[in-house]
Amino acid sequence: MMKKKIILLIGEGGLPSNIINNLLKKNITFFLLIISDRWDKKIEKYDFKKINLGSIISELNCLKKKGYLDIIFAGSVKRPSISDIKPDFQTIKFIPKFAKVFLKGGDDYLLKFIINELKKLGFSVLGLKKIIPENFLSSGIYSEYKPSKISLLDIEKGKKVLDSLSKFDIGQSIIIQQGNVLGIEAVEGTDNLIKRVHKFIKPGEKPTLIKLIKKKQIKRADLPTIGLKTLKYCKRFSISGIAYSANNTLFINHLEVIRKANDFKIFIYGI
Repeated sequence: MMKKKIILLIGEGGLPSNIINNLLKKNITFFLLIISDRWDKKIEKYDFKKINLGSIISELNCLKKKGYLDIIFAGSVKRPSISDIKPDFQTIKFIPKFAKVFLKGGDDYLLKFIINELKKLGFSVLGLKKIIPENFLSSGIYSEYKPSKISLLDIEKGKKVLDSLSKFDIGQSIIIQQGNVLGIEAVEGTDNLIKRVHKFIKPGEKPTLIKLIKKKQIKRADLPTIGLKTLKYCKRFSISGIAYSANNTLFINHLEVIRKANDFKIFIYGI
């Protein structure tokens, strides 16, 4: 691991900084390919290049010649439309296969295709648990506040619903209040789901956010992720707590998330 050269495909959010700090501690060489229009400008002090998806194969092949053979997906990337991808000569040959997979829908299916194609090109996609294992919390309660009996029943129901929906590759999150499903995550993401369901909240026991890994999901990209932004949305829109997949959920700045959960009186519960 120490001798590897790693490419970070940079998306939005605070995850890239977490990964970079870990790689620096281990003295691992890395290069940043920024594929999002919104990224943390602080990372620009490291070797980076801003690219569009249409040139990604050419850029990867250039780095491959320099000994970069491992890739990490770092941060969220908005799912592009096919018309947004302006492929160069090396990328255009992948477009027919990509379009066929893309039109089937589902992020997990698309990611499996991308990882398999990268493998054919001679790259390995590294799982984040190998890089930042401390950011994956195990089972149990990590906050000062515990889920109530009603919340535990909501969590049990939420898990059953999400498990049954896994085969459709829809989303990773659901919000339930007192047995009533207020909303299921679609393409809008978890934070917008929290905003969307606020108008449906009734008096009494507050709702719970359940965010779980999909059954048979690949674990090298698009894992359930929880950061300070999601926690702030929970506080703002009256969510009592978060249940997550133990050992398979990525916490960005995990110590700060736990501290803020205590400040906000929100429970953090791994199942």
